[in-house]
Amino acid sequence: MKAAKWTVTAVICASVALGLYTNAAATAATIGAVLVLGLLYVYFIYFGRPSHVASLNEVADTKWHTVDLGRTTVSADGSAYRMFVRRGTSSNLVIHFYGGGACWDGETAARPITLLGVVRGYTRELQMFYFNSLTRLFPAVLAGMADRRDTTNAFRDWNFVFVPYSTGDLHVGDTSNTYSHNGKTITVHHNGRNNATAVLDWVYANFPEADKVLVSGESAGAWASAFYAPQIADHYTDSKLYCLSDGVGVVTERWRDIVDTIWKADSAKTLGFDIGTDLYEDALLHRSDEAARNIKYLHANTLYDDTLTRFGAALNRTSTKTDAFIDDWAANTKASIARLSRSGLHYNFFLTDCGHNPKKHTTEHTLTTNGFYNKCTADGVLYSTWIKRNVIDDEDLSLGHELLL
Repeated sequence: MKAAKWTVTAVICASVALGLYTNAAATAATIGAVLVLGLLYVYFIYFGRPSHVASLNEVADTKWHTVDLGRTTVSADGSAYRMFVRRGTSSNLVIHFYGGGACWDGETAARPITLLGVVRGYTRELQMFYFNSLTRLFPAVLAGMADRRDTTNAFRDWNFVFVPYSTGDLHVGDTSNTYSHNGKTITVHHNGRNNATAVLDWVYANFPEADKVLVSGESAGAWASAFYAPQIADHYTDSKLYCLSDGVGVVTERWRDIVDTIWKADSAKTLGFDIGTDLYEDALLHRSDEAARNIKYLHANTLYDDTLTRFGAALNRTSTKTDAFIDDWAANTKASIARLSRSGLHYNFFLTDCGHNPKKHTTEHTLTTNGFYNKCTADGVLYSTWIKRNVIDDEDLSLGHELLL
């Protein structure tokens, strides 16, 4: 197979070279046309938004569909917000909160994530902080747990609700702020709470029952999964409820001011916990309500997360000139995992050094809806297998104990 691919590649390259030699103008025009058509195909077809539906009753297939949620929903820059849904063949449900950074002042608000910035790649200090609008990449790029084509994926037959993120507020803000930076003003609609509420209202109306419910999230969405899992558990009282938080955790004294003063989340009332210095741990351990909920918490982190370490440095105004900010973040993460393991919660963790780059001293960020789902391991067990054994098989399994030492 490899030999055939190399042969085809060689033939194509030789044909192009011959064409350029005999008729350069015509060949160049042909190549240009092919590239343009290819780009148009990728942009409008492959990454084209799925067809719109208003309710699950309109869905007769297992493809992705988009749902508009009304005027209460909006992205950070004022553009439209919507959710995505895919009908499964089982009675189980995934509600997945996606990530995409955060902003909390003029400097961070002035630096949204752009395609050009992504192409430039990794820099020691963050250059971009948040998605301010939805991207055409959703949901075509989703892999891992969201990949229905992968016959080994234990969740391929589950109903799947994908909650995009484009408000810079960990899905909990309820305000519009005008920030200033270098003489310019930037208006950011921190509308995460209204967006999430609209999504969940639609979910409750269209999935009134489910055998198992997995509330999952990555990066900013990992915090959101912990924030909203208790509310979702209160609705699905007859379901087995699991909360998976992948790529989560930053320790800073600034959380209370950012979440409640800047984003106006009103955390005590709307989230039900007291904010300290570790927002994820607070959401699990420092709850202000007395409700007893049967939630199994699953927590995944890589040891030197290349994104969370830099966000931690930005929030704490810490220098990134040495590796100290990375090692401090890793120490805080390990300490938090140890505390949560001893807390008495129904809690299991997956800690890995997958993809460690010794030169940068970094590891991967998230693992759930990308190619690392079936690549990264802890104690020799794949991440995908760890989730399956905890959720599908209802086994209690934590991995990565040696990395805690």
